[in-house]
Amino acid sequence: MKAIIRLIRPYQWIKNSFVFLAMIFGGGLLDPECWIRTIIGAIAFCFCSSAVYCLNDILDREYDRLDPEKKSRPLASGAVTVTQAAVTGAVMATVSLGMAWLLSCEAVMVVLAYLALNIVYSLWIKHITMIDVISVALCFVLRVVMGGVAGGIPLSQWIIIMVFLLSMFLALAKRRHEIVLVESCGKAEGRSSVAGYNLRFIDLTLCILASVMLVGYIIYSVLPSTVARFGTENLYITSLFVLCGILRYLQLTVVMERSGNPSRTIYHDRPLQLAVTLWLVSFILIIYG
Repeated sequence: MKAIIRLIRPYQWIKNSFVFLAMIFGGGLLDPECWIRTIIGAIAFCFCSSAVYCLNDILDREYDRLDPEKKSRPLASGAVTVTQAAVTGAVMATVSLGMAWLLSCEAVMVVLAYLALNIVYSLWIKHITMIDVISVALCFVLRVVMGGVAGGIPLSQWIIIMVFLLSMFLALAKRRHEIVLVESCGKAEGRSSVAGYNLRFIDLTLCILASVMLVGYIIYSVLPSTVARFGTENLYITSLFVLCGILRYLQLTVVMERSGNPSRTIYHDRPLQLAVTLWLVSFILIIYG
């Protein structure tokens, strides 16, 4: 049972907090019904993402055995069989679809789109340079879409754009860690998508994405439509914490080389936790206070 729990990676469920962004940005934070429906959507995505992890581990088990960090995964280490992983993944996907059905047909379509995208990613896209990180970013966008569908909240173009850019930033930072790991081990082989990257390209791309994210967020915070929607001109203040969070993650990626697992990074890095918490608290206080 411990191996099965490790297989479904509950620590990765923090990624599904993106489902709540629609409620926060859409003004539904004080609506109890919106909370209930959004929580159901988030739980549905937790089970859905665990089903995807089972599929990834089945397909990558031989590659994971060669990786010093991933070789201890349940399938790579032999703690779980392929059949057990397949059954676990099928159960997780079924429960996810069932919970989405409690919300609406649109929520079921979002879950199916997420599963389909990840199946294609696992079988093909993850071996194509740049298309792989774009697909990862689209998976996070689907999480936000689930939040909008679950809470009945229309999504603005800005939240879609910002989530897409942030997700690409995190995915490229993870790719950078993989390149550093391959070079430090002196291995020429590796996942074919990594072969299309190098450190200079990724560092330049990370700087571009960080700049666009920060400028885009500042523009969003001072737009007349944003001011009219939230009834405040003070949202720009939260840009300070966005800047701190971006710079801290760049430091973790480039200087400390600790961006291999974004979920574990946010669990263990106190400065990053502080930046995210201050941004969230200030945002909520300015909008709802």
